[in-house]
Amino acid sequence: MQQPYGPGLALVPEHLGEKIVWATKKIVRKAERSLLQPFDHLGLDKLLVSHLVWAKDHVGREVTNYRVLHEARTVNIATPADTDFLRSVKNYGSGEIKLGEVFVCEVSPALYYPHLGLVANADFEVFGDSVLLPHRFQLSPAYCSFRPHYTTYHSGTVSTIQRIDAYSFWHWFADCLPQLLTLEKYMEGRPLTLLVSDDLGSFQRESLALMLPPTMRVETVPGKRWIAADHFILPSYLSGRCNGYLPEGYYTMIRRRITSGLGLPETAPKNLRIYLSRAGARRRRIKNEPALLSLLATYGFIEVRPETLSLRDQVDIFQRAEAIVGPHGAALGGMVFCPNSKLLVLYPEQRPGEYFYTMARCLDVEHYGVTHNCFNDEDCTEDFDVDLAKVESNLSGPMALNKK
Repeated sequence: MQQPYGPGLALVPEHLGEKIVWATKKIVRKAERSLLQPFDHLGLDKLLVSHLVWAKDHVGREVTNYRVLHEARTVNIATPADTDFLRSVKNYGSGEIKLGEVFVCEVSPALYYPHLGLVANADFEVFGDSVLLPHRFQLSPAYCSFRPHYTTYHSGTVSTIQRIDAYSFWHWFADCLPQLLTLEKYMEGRPLTLLVSDDLGSFQRESLALMLPPTMRVETVPGKRWIAADHFILPSYLSGRCNGYLPEGYYTMIRRRITSGLGLPETAPKNLRIYLSRAGARRRRIKNEPALLSLLATYGFIEVRPETLSLRDQVDIFQRAEAIVGPHGAALGGMVFCPNSKLLVLYPEQRPGEYFYTMARCLDVEHYGVTHNCFNDEDCTEDFDVDLAKVESNLSGPMALNKK
């Protein structure tokens, strides 16, 4: 499975030769930035892709037809049952989420880097609206690289929903597919070509095809070549940092179109309890998973490895899930297809991010969390032992699940 945010944030390889190459590239990139920094006053920094700008600040210049689809607002999603969990989280401890305005605008001319979904103006200033998390852009291979001497020209009006985080199952459903719906509203039946890179994964392509309105078509382009476009439609993200809380109706529409396209009912009887294993992943695996599986089996849970299943089988299983248990991971994005279920997230961190909590609240999914002792500024990627006593306490206590 590809790592989100591109190869600049890929995990350290396991084999010695690959590890040496990875470390060498990291050192070279760091040295390149350090060596060039003293020359910034000479204007050399203008030769680099390193500046972030914001669409709203450029209205009247290269940005036109800036249309707000949802005004900025603050929502309080906390319930009394969330009190203990919210004491430990990083960003939304009060239970309040500040959501920025959701907009679509037009950039003319524009430059587009498909692999990371970056949109820039003619001066190679990257619109932060196409990035969401600037610090992650700064860790990507495109940041502080030299501007390309050659770009591929594309005529006509184009857009994309591919972003720097499109390679993650969770981000695809929380951040990317919702932009298709805002583009559809904005275009009001006018035709539009969506550009996607040739390295985009199969589940993204399949779900996009199921979601696509008849007025839009998809064109595949080389992922790592900048494209110059006369006219680019730029949609903003619909949610902010560390949350998948969307305006009303978006998840419902995503669920409706995908289930219909797959020949599945929009809702299904909830007759499964599933555990989402990360045994096949390269990080954030459960060290004591056999013991955890033994415990969960007494409550009727079955083990599921989503990466081995087709999109249709994944959607079918999530639809029928009464309860889900799983470690922090992209597969939890499948909760889009199981509103009104129960979710127990196994967080390796002492202070976890709120992605799954906020998405769950938006979907009316009951969220429960078990935190552990990893401490990182970003999401912890280490393998960890799960506190089985805390897991059982949640299953038999607030989740009210009987043994089977």
